Amino acid sequence: METLAVQAAGQAAGSLVTPAVEGGKGIFNCFQRKYAYVKNIRENIAKLEKEELYLCNDDADVRTALERNKLTKEKTNRCETWLNEVENVKQDIEKLKVDYNNTSSYFCGLCPFPSLLKLGKNIVKKTAEVVELRNQLGQITIMHEKPPAPPVPIIEKHARKKSDVPSFDSRVETLVEWLEDENLKRICIWGPPGVGKTTIMEILHDRVGKSGKFDIIFWVTVSTDGRIRDIQDVIWKRLDMRVDGNYSADERANMISEELKDKRYVLFLDLDNVFSEIDLREVGTHDEHEHGKVVFSCRYKNNNICGDTDEEMNVQRLSDEDAENFFWKIVGSHLKSNPDIKPVSKLIINECGGMPNMIKLIGNRLAKKDDPAIWRDMLSQLRSPTMEPQEQLEEVYKAFKLVYEKLSEEMKPCLLYWAVFPAGYEIFRDHIIDCWRAEQFLPSQRNLSSTRDRGHTILDEFVRKSLLEKGKKWGHFKMYEYFQRVALRIANLEENFNFFVTEDENIIDEDWERARRMSLIQVRLSTLPKRPQCCGILTLLLQESSLAEFPREFFGYMCGLQVLNLHETRITALPSSICSLINLKGLLIINCSQLVKLPSQIGDLEHLEILDIHNTGLYSLPVEIGELSNLKCLRVSFTKGAGNQNHVEDLKPMIPSNVIARLSKLEELSISVSHCSSRYQNAAEIAREISSLEKLTSLCFFFPEMELFKAFIQNSKSWTGNSFRSFKIIVGCQRNSSASEVRVFECSAEKHLRFSAGDEFPDAISQVLKQAKAFELIGHQTATSLSAFHADNLQGVEACIVEECNEMENIIDSTSVEFERLKSLQICNLPKLKGIWQRPIESKSLCSLTTLSLKGCNNIEVLFSPGMIIRLSQLENLQVEDCCVLKEIIEDGRVDESRTFPKLKNLQLSDLPELCSISHASLQWPSLEMVFIKPCMKLRNLPHTIQNASKLRTIQCTEDWWNQQDWPNDTNKDDFRKFLSFI
Repeated sequence: METLAVQAAGQAAGSLVTPAVEGGKGIFNCFQRKYAYVKNIRENIAKLEKEELYLCNDDADVRTALERNKLTKEKTNRCETWLNEVENVKQDIEKLKVDYNNTSSYFCGLCPFPSLLKLGKNIVKKTAEVVELRNQLGQITIMHEKPPAPPVPIIEKHARKKSDVPSFDSRVETLVEWLEDENLKRICIWGPPGVGKTTIMEILHDRVGKSGKFDIIFWVTVSTDGRIRDIQDVIWKRLDMRVDGNYSADERANMISEELKDKRYVLFLDLDNVFSEIDLREVGTHDEHEHGKVVFSCRYKNNNICGDTDEEMNVQRLSDEDAENFFWKIVGSHLKSNPDIKPVSKLIINECGGMPNMIKLIGNRLAKKDDPAIWRDMLSQLRSPTMEPQEQLEEVYKAFKLVYEKLSEEMKPCLLYWAVFPAGYEIFRDHIIDCWRAEQFLPSQRNLSSTRDRGHTILDEFVRKSLLEKGKKWGHFKMYEYFQRVALRIANLEENFNFFVTEDENIIDEDWERARRMSLIQVRLSTLPKRPQCCGILTLLLQESSLAEFPREFFGYMCGLQVLNLHETRITALPSSICSLINLKGLLIINCSQLVKLPSQIGDLEHLEILDIHNTGLYSLPVEIGELSNLKCLRVSFTKGAGNQNHVEDLKPMIPSNVIARLSKLEELSISVSHCSSRYQNAAEIAREISSLEKLTSLCFFFPEMELFKAFIQNSKSWTGNSFRSFKIIVGCQRNSSASEVRVFECSAEKHLRFSAGDEFPDAISQVLKQAKAFELIGHQTATSLSAFHADNLQGVEACIVEECNEMENIIDSTSVEFERLKSLQICNLPKLKGIWQRPIESKSLCSLTTLSLKGCNNIEVLFSPGMIIRLSQLENLQVEDCCVLKEIIEDGRVDESRTFPKLKNLQLSDLPELCSISHASLQWPSLEMVFIKPCMKLRNLPHTIQNASKLRTIQCTEDWWNQQDWPNDTNKDDFRKFLSFI
């Protein structure tokens, strides 16, 4: 440093040439050098300021680089020293500048020479220091990578290691598997409030936290408005990042993303009260983060609340067994034996609807209460139709009301209409849509087809919003019980709804007068009022009641009635006063087996749009049906032996001539007849009348002869002019199929063709087959495979039954037929069948198949080749029965164990006397839950085959068969005993 100072001083003296420092140069040279410090002081201070500016710029650049990289890098110790030296030099320069300004007035020789000499010398020396600092910058390392941060401590939710509900634990196990899958980044847990989503996520949170597989875990409960900033604040704090109010949301997102990009993290989001979309990119979490995961819970299904998801888990109500066990665990099992409490407890548990939150809420109120009166009062409160929500339902009320208020004005009455049914009641999709249309809730839909489409969309929206759930029966829906009670209260607050729902047969006159919609479903009715004063009633539901007879004038004052449902009552006749129902739009008389005749006054229902009279004892339609000029939907069935057995009327037609033809507005027609009815001789005439209908979009009809069917396809104004929305067309001799009914509900559309006992492949069949989603081929006399019906005609088939086709050797024998959309295939009684697929399988063939059933095929020895197995990636159910020469399920050969039956859940093997092997390899069976074996006495290696099945729950078999199994040396027999169920 001293050398540099000397050099700088030399440069300051004139041209700053280094002065001689050796002794003995002479006094003159020394004086000359000192005089130069004073003489050139102005130039030297200017140069110092210039070098200072350069140094300040270098300093600023270093600090900017440090700031930009502060999340991943930190400054070195040498850099820290350099920055400190720069600060010290900058302070020294400021002091020199002050001294210079104070002495500038003495430059004319008035200032003492020694002071100026000292100042000038310091300026030159400080300039050299600045130059040296700038030179050092290029030789030092400014920053290096931050060392790995110490593990961030887990903030536990203190969830139980095992929940009170067994089904929760299995769901957690599934979620853990999903989190361990590197390809899954975003997981959604959805369902209604109170179903246990948060509990499941809390258990998962603590389980993952203790596993040590992730660097950091976040939990954010998001409020109703779902602000991005709130989520960022939690992440910001957990990452221990500097809080600075000057950062914008985008800047914070970038900094969070930079901090997380190399971390293994899980972000848990509780979004149960959020209804608007949250863009996780605005938070700072990205799919590009290689090791980042997001798990969120919400009420809605697939509404992109957090963008696209890789997996979704629908958390549904508890099973009856789990609900009961959970309830008694809260209440106290000692009360279960109380004979006065036990029957009431079952009803209370039902009212809770399998919802853990409700069970816990109600259970806590009843815990240790041994007074049966308190229990009965609780049940009464839960069932109360009063307008104000009970204390126990306050949170449920708020949750339902919040979603309800966000619905469109069109959807609101559709949802509240559910309250007119009993709690937990399952309703068929078309029936509820019929009611909505009759009540004019969907006024913008003019025709029935568009009403159906709109109704499907609304139902899907209600399910997606967790307001409804799908029922156990196909096409049925139901509202969660606890929501239904809340919906009833809201409906009775709305103007003109006025629901009356009861389970009590004691109904007073005032109830009839006030009600706009009355539900007496499943009520044991001993009698009805003779002529109730209820002109304002719009809906009357009497289904499944014990009603046997109507008073003659019962309908006299019901001119406003729009929906009348008599499903499964014991009525034998309708009263003549039905003519008073001049505004009736929907009349449903289903499963009324004792009703054999309709009154002629039915022709007076001039506004009737929907008439459903199937599965009754009806002998024939009255001719007055033809007067229903506004009828859009007619469903009628005639069963063998039903109705009038008077031989004088045996020749009376089921449907009189010119009845169907007069119903010009008909859009949906279903006529079902017994396959051996002798009174179906006018089928040709009925078919001709159907052909004249121009607005038909849905048809269910039996064509007993092929020529009759060909004529319909050729002449029908509806078939040629429109694409049918749905159909079930039966062609040929109709008979009961030994195979199970085609599960049309597995199909994307209800288009079902059954072709029986043919010996050719007519073009009319091909035309229908092109549109069909379900196809039954029964008793065809010449077909050797389905390929005979041509590939183009089979592309859309999703469910298929092939039965009693005696010449069929393969289901498919052409590589041009892919069956890409086929989900269900049932094969029954094909005596010459050699295999399902004759040639190498195309890449997309059978890729959607979920159910395969093979019965009574006594010529097939091997079911699947190794090449076919890898195509069955979606197969969930496999049933093989009564195939007397079948030896192997999977042919011996090289198979990829990890790709074999990845989704198979149920395996049933029955009456296969020659079966020796399911597979020669020990497969993974990642999804197998149930195995049913009914004596297959040559099959002895089952334990070896399924020893890796981690999800196995049940093995049903005979004890003799089980005792003869061969056990691998490394397999523990006791591991299987817990699954065994002997038959």
